[in-house]
Amino acid sequence: MPLSFSNHAQELTYTAVVNYLSNSLFKDSMRLLDDMPRIAVLYQNTTLIEIDVLAWEVHPWEASELAIVRASSMVTLGSGISAELVEYLLTENRRMRFGAFQLDEAGQAVFAHSILGGEEMDLMELQTCILSVATIAATYEDIVTEKFGNRQTIATLG
Repeated sequence: MPLSFSNHAQELTYTAVVNYLSNSLFKDSMRLLDDMPRIAVLYQNTTLIEIDVLAWEVHPWEASELAIVRASSMVTLGSGISAELVEYLLTENRRMRFGAFQLDEAGQAVFAHSILGGEEMDLMELQTCILSVATIAATYEDIVTEKFGNRQTIATLG
């Protein structure tokens, strides 16, 4: 079943992201999901990054179809989230130039960053988004493990 898109900007952005990744340092580790516009890539064989291409449906511009690229990566996996850890990550958000820590649906800490997609999407901005998420998630996974004793888990695309 082919992917379905909410608007043309989302489809255009997804195609551009896949083309970029196919010619990048992620080309050998990328995996496209069959049922949603999401690409998984592995950075330095340890950090799994999920790249979602989302339609931006509620925005301040009338009559515009827009899309967003959101890259995210786990900072904790399979460990509890304490109040101290949440306070630490929220405080660290002030230091971030791109992206922020957040909790996912399963209550795990992730680092995520989004950029505007569409025809004017800048490939340097896309690259910065993905590499920033990878670097910050990997760094903070180590810090969280050291400070809070959470078990570190190596990500795989298997």
